[in-house]
Amino acid sequence: MKARLIDIARTAGVSEATVSRVLNGRAGVNESTRSTVLEAARQLGRDVGPDVTQSGTLVGVLVPDLENQVFAAWVERIEAELFQRGASALVALRARTVEREREAFQRFLHAGVTGVIVVSGFHAQESGPVDQYREITASGTPLVLINGVRDDVDASFLTSDDEHATRAVLTHLHDLGHEKVGLAVGDEHTWPVREKLRAFEEAPVQHPGQDHPVAFTDFSYAGGYEASRDLVGRGATAVVCGSDVMAAGALEGVRSLGLSVPGDVSVVGYDDVFWASLTNPPLTTVRQAVPQMARAAVRTALSGGAQSRRPARTEVVVRPQLVVRGSTAAAPAASMKR
Repeated sequence: MKARLIDIARTAGVSEATVSRVLNGRAGVNESTRSTVLEAARQLGRDVGPDVTQSGTLVGVLVPDLENQVFAAWVERIEAELFQRGASALVALRARTVEREREAFQRFLHAGVTGVIVVSGFHAQESGPVDQYREITASGTPLVLINGVRDDVDASFLTSDDEHATRAVLTHLHDLGHEKVGLAVGDEHTWPVREKLRAFEEAPVQHPGQDHPVAFTDFSYAGGYEASRDLVGRGATAVVCGSDVMAAGALEGVRSLGLSVPGDVSVVGYDDVFWASLTNPPLTTVRQAVPQMARAAVRTALSGGAQSRRPARTEVVVRPQLVVRGSTAAAPAASMKR
């Protein structure tokens, strides 16, 4: 005989309604409870197939834009993870105001999303309004904030360890003989930039006598172009950029000065977008663990439901990987000594 709902419910320690929702692939049950119910059903001999998906479940995903390939990669990986679970993504692009971000959140809630994932939103700012995030958490909707941490918001935070990654880049360049390494980044009040700056500020202590100038611009091709010219003019033999898009601009900026990469100046990017290995020369960069972080974000976003408690604040830091390619080499002075 096929196991009854009441038998599965007793074994799993949940209500019959919850068992019904799980076996019919409906939304509103967190992943832990869903797994418990499915395991109980299988133990009792009920054929539930390899998996019971969360058909109809919708997760709101907010990114700054899709022009920067790293944000497109985030959307692609999050959507793929949701698709595997039978859920769907409702994607919005953030305008440059808090009001626009709040409007996107309201649309998510009106659409009945199960969770909300935000990549590089206003939570990355050092200060500023956070009421729009509190409105999400107050509704009981799981909120996942990627690449930025705020102490005044109770949410799930997933961040790349930018400070560790920047130290790894500096060690790589110092080993190549570069004593003056420039940093090209955007808004100094954002979380990723502050983390990179911290590593640069610590570098002179770890390597006395070395100088590391900083150029603040924006995360664009033009920003990288101008910043590289500025930093090289200040004596930098290597330029570390806050994104691969900036690094592409930096490659051209160095060439515009009649110099070569990496013969005269080394260039490093950040993100490892799909074309980073196709530049001339191939770009040394930092690879964010987007697939792993997207999987964790989706798992958390789907953790809500009637049977779940409001999730506690969590912080997970993931270390990126330095990928060394052809855009970095020994500093000119170091090469002459060999």
